[in-house]
Amino acid sequence: MNAPPLGVAVVGAGADHWSGIAHIPAITASDGVRLRRLVTSTPESATAAERRWGVEATHELSQALDDGTVDVVAVTVRVPRHAEIVEAAISAGKHVYCEWPLAVDLQEARKLSALSDGSPGGVHLTGLQGRFSPPLRAAAAALAAGRIGRPLTANLRLFLPHGLMARPAHRAHLRHRSVAANVLTIQAGHTLDMLGTVLGRARVSSARLWSAVPEFLLDTGERLPRDAPDNLVAVLDYGGVVAVTQFSQTGPNESFELEILGTEGLLRLEGTGQPQFGGLTLSVTPFGSGTPEVLEPGREPYASPLPPGHPGHNVASAYAALAEAVRTGRPDALLPDFRVAVSQHELLDIIAAKAVDTAVSQ
Repeated sequence: MNAPPLGVAVVGAGADHWSGIAHIPAITASDGVRLRRLVTSTPESATAAERRWGVEATHELSQALDDGTVDVVAVTVRVPRHAEIVEAAISAGKHVYCEWPLAVDLQEARKLSALSDGSPGGVHLTGLQGRFSPPLRAAAAALAAGRIGRPLTANLRLFLPHGLMARPAHRAHLRHRSVAANVLTIQAGHTLDMLGTVLGRARVSSARLWSAVPEFLLDTGERLPRDAPDNLVAVLDYGGVVAVTQFSQTGPNESFELEILGTEGLLRLEGTGQPQFGGLTLSVTPFGSGTPEVLEPGREPYASPLPPGHPGHNVASAYAALAEAVRTGRPDALLPDFRVAVSQHELLDIIAAKAVDTAVSQ
């Protein structure tokens, strides 16, 4: 007999941002979860959200936490507010899906992870949904099967033009390093978790983190100063497989490429946007062949009901993994819990420290 779907309250549903683009479509398309409540910042935004999504909305978090039909609290607000909401949700006995980054810094992430460890009955997931990507999982399987022999080196490049584009005023907070939503924490955070899913744990060899465009352009024409970095280059060592990675918010277009060179061929994973969103293509080119073979993903344990190009494609898979962990009481090793989040925060801190060291030495 199938378990009833878990009721979800989405916190941060007051505007047409990530919750409306990915979380709410993922929840409404999935069998294991059901949208029960929306939590916004003001009474006016709650009324607008309720009208748009047809679900009861409130501007008071306590109403969602006191609601017995709410099993899961999805935290999709800006990073500086994550900790207070996650703490309140865990204290109320709710399961949690908190967007990445989990916290503004490593210390705060460790505090939340300790709180999670002290509540063993709860499932607390971090939004590193890219690790559920079917092409990524197929890439890991292809490497394990020796499709390109022994991996030797890797090159990863993610280009986005966001740092050159005019942005709406409600995105202006991204110009501040303190809000923890920049090229290191977002693009590198998500993508390096995906790379680690394929190659294992990384050791940081060197890094450079900088702001190529020190102004934030609004769609009104106004230019605001920014201190958040927009470019990162890091050299990582995955057990002898050296990876050169580049992340840029000042690229010519949206594009993602990962190439892993082995003793017997080349594996390539590519897409036209941020890889955690989905829409990736996987191919293998054996040495001696000029024609890449496109590999189709196999059957996935948490198959998404959304199409591969949908921003919520992998988010839906993450919700499926959460629901399965609640149902069985045995979280899958793939599930990015708060301990995984702490590990990723640690990696990014090491990269940032290496980048500072590099800058000082020049």
